[in-house]
Amino acid sequence: MRISEAGLALIERTRADGSAEYLSQWNDNWGMYSLVGGHVEVGETFRECCIREVTEELGLTLEADFSVAPGPIAPLREYVALSGSAKVETRYRVELYRVELAAHAASQVASDAANRWLTLPEVVAGVTDDGRPISAQVRTMFQLCGV
Repeated sequence: MRISEAGLALIERTRADGSAEYLSQWNDNWGMYSLVGGHVEVGETFRECCIREVTEELGLTLEADFSVAPGPIAPLREYVALSGSAKVETRYRVELYRVELAAHAASQVASDAANRWLTLPEVVAGVTDDGRPISAQVRTMFQLCGV
């Protein structure tokens, strides 16, 4: 069975009504929104992967623009699903880390059209309020980690 290991970022903000929104990014290869993060490289921890991916995908600098919790939201989570890109059954091994953005970085992130803040009802529905798909990865990780 194919194995995919990933470090993902949970970047949250509070809306004016007090509800939470979660940062996602459009993935052209998948044709849907997913959490910021990616595949763990050889010799890299899940946390190091999360830091690298936030840096690469959002163009931010650790400490100056964002911080990452020292440990994952929950212990390593595993699940099996059909890979949308590889089209084969895959065992996903994932750690989700809470990431805090500095105020100036939040503005920078918001200015990139590829980034979108998702509400929990959108995540549960698997689609944005304007009809764009959200990866099942987001809903699965939220369920597995108790978000």
